[in-house]
Amino acid sequence: MQTSNVTKPANPSIEPLTGSLADLYAIYVQIAKADHSVRRAALYGSQSPPPGHTPFRPLPLEHFEARFEAALQVVSGEDIFRRQLARLAQVYGVSGTPTSNRQAA
Repeated sequence: MQTSNVTKPANPSIEPLTGSLADLYAIYVQIAKADHSVRRAALYGSQSPPPGHTPFRPLPLEHFEARFEAALQVVSGEDIFRRQLARLAQVYGVSGTPTSNRQAA
């Protein structure tokens, strides 16, 4: 069986997020907060966790930047990185616009 060397987007129906690295990081932090809430609720339900358990610890900006830079070294890596972040934002109901950049209506 022969495989193709053409890289296809993970889910072409989801548009990749646009914006600067700072914008992407702000969206990542919103996703991480939502994910943390879901996981914490799955572990403890409506009870409070024991002291020191499940602290919220998102990736530091420097580590997020390193992951983004690593994605740039792969064919279509930036597109895949942005699409995956968009997919996670969709799953967790996070807007593709960072909170800090939203304009008041």
